[in-house]
Amino acid sequence: MASRKPRRRVWPWWVAIAIVATSAGVWILGDRYSESRPVPPTAEAPGPTSSATLRIPYSEARPILEAFHDRLPPDLKTKTSSELESAWPDWVRRHDAEVRARLERGDEDSLVNFWKYGTTFTSRPRATAQDLAGTGGRSGAADVLLGRLDDLIVALASPGSNERLRFARHVLERRGIDPATPAGREQARAYLVELNDRVIADNARYRSAAQAAGQLTGDQARLSAFASVFSDRGLSSDTSLPIDFALDETLEAAKAKGYLAGGVRRIAIIGPGLDFTDKADGYDFYPQQTIQPFALVDSLLRLGLAAAADVRVTTFDLSPRVNQHLAAARERAERGESYVVQLPLAMNDPAHQWEPGFINYWRRCGDTIGAAAPAQSPPAGPTRVDVRAVAVRPAVVLAVTAHDLNVVLERPASLTDDSRYDLIVATNVLVYYDAFEQALALQNISSMLGPGGFFVTNYAVSLSLPLEPTASLVTTSYWDHQRNFDTLFWYKRR
Repeated sequence: MASRKPRRRVWPWWVAIAIVATSAGVWILGDRYSESRPVPPTAEAPGPTSSATLRIPYSEARPILEAFHDRLPPDLKTKTSSELESAWPDWVRRHDAEVRARLERGDEDSLVNFWKYGTTFTSRPRATAQDLAGTGGRSGAADVLLGRLDDLIVALASPGSNERLRFARHVLERRGIDPATPAGREQARAYLVELNDRVIADNARYRSAAQAAGQLTGDQARLSAFASVFSDRGLSSDTSLPIDFALDETLEAAKAKGYLAGGVRRIAIIGPGLDFTDKADGYDFYPQQTIQPFALVDSLLRLGLAAAADVRVTTFDLSPRVNQHLAAARERAERGESYVVQLPLAMNDPAHQWEPGFINYWRRCGDTIGAAAPAQSPPAGPTRVDVRAVAVRPAVVLAVTAHDLNVVLERPASLTDDSRYDLIVATNVLVYYDAFEQALALQNISSMLGPGGFFVTNYAVSLSLPLEPTASLVTTSYWDHQRNFDTLFWYKRR
């Protein structure tokens, strides 16, 4: 429900410029699908199930430390081998805390997207080019965004049961800001404007890094550079459907090549995602949801690569919100409740003219694991949004178990060949780490795979034994005529 319209507020010119920046005459309102690459060179909830973890020991990290001796973090770079060995356990503990601290920055990014694209707290236009087209140019866009900011702050004072507003208020309260007080509302405005300014600067820097990567000579050099473009970005849980379309297509290609012929029983998903207010479309007219665990099972069953009675999925994530969300879904499934996934798709957005293959995937996604459910109505606006909804069967939900894990530094303890995974998927995850951190993560991932198992990711990475050093299968899926895409790389454990 839209909030009451607050009294018109006069904003200083510098605040408006901080909110609506320009670059080559184009509004920077966010980074919609910013993780797409150019055309390739080729509420209270129970916690997750407890799981013992093993931090990567120095004996396994030593070859990585030696290989990256010129690119190690400053607090490791000047140490001798013996000093590294004694310092390693403490460094791992400290770095685990540092990585987890990036969740707060990701939460802030999500809050900015919520301000720009959310509809549950305001009736004003969303901050997309299409929605702002008739608002009167740059000054009109600034008025819309400032009005949305006022509406959001009013809503945060009394969030009620709205889970996104309650989360946003929690982000503010962590900073000592109480939006229910006059002073807190002023602090909230200043804080959000500051966040937006930071997000704009970050996005410009990421675009510059991506452009630089695209200019490198050699396919492998470009792919490697793209693989760590967001290595200092906040860790957010946002997700969307295109990556699941790419997974569906790559699984079909893998089946044609004879991969996974023995059937998939144990699957791990690193970073399953939670649809809060993503940087692509920012929809918030339906409850928060996770998509990938269920979409992946749906594809595997549809393709005959797994049997419903046998498949088990373990999700690994740093975010308590993601883990608690999945744990709560399991608790409801134990009571016989389905998990409803809402699948919105903008049908007249000039920024995305969908490929027929992607539309076909959207139309069938979830059909193997559930049944049609009532779809929630999107807000009115210039963008026509069609929505499908699927009620995932409780048995499928109960096949998914969430665990807290920092894959850069940890893995499940006591894995045996009988309990290791046949398939591990990590999409839009490793790109948030630098090459050294990726190498540590890949060491953990390789130890989690069973012999003959596959690791699938959407960024090219450099691997060593026991994983094959180069991808044995590479597929590219374009989801719109604007040539936005994902490339999936398959690495086999020997």
